[in-house]
Amino acid sequence: MVSYEYSVAFSETLDILSHTKKEDVEKIPNNFLEFLRINALKTYESKLDFSNPIKDMNLSQKTIGILSIIHKKYWCNNEQRKDFEEKLKQNEIVYQKQLSGRYNTDKLFKNKELKKVINTDITDLIEYKEQSWYQKIFAKILSIFSKK
Repeated sequence: MVSYEYSVAFSETLDILSHTKKEDVEKIPNNFLEFLRINALKTYESKLDFSNPIKDMNLSQKTIGILSIIHKKYWCNNEQRKDFEEKLKQNEIVYQKQLSGRYNTDKLFKNKELKKVINTDITDLIEYKEQSWYQKIFAKILSIFSKK
């Protein structure tokens, strides 16, 4: 069973394919289309406006990914596939540069000031109390027995 997001993406993909030329849809293998139909959300209601271009439809990233797979595997010839893969590589490089700029470890700690820790004598932190007379006697007796 697939997640809810993928079920919606499969439904959106099928909705888009239903508005696509029949000869393009026929290029997609039946087992892949059947996979989409089985895993699509059964209660899906289309909210896509087909009067707009596909880039203005506010599709989910998962739907765009599925359509990209269909485009690359079934609709592109060899030359178009190479161009498409090159665009994907360029997009990945740009994305990785954005990530490295956003999460660069040098920048994360650049603005942090190192605070100097002042070493204090440990004896300053300990509070000494004068022992009572019976504690002194008890300590003396313990020290006599511990020597043997």
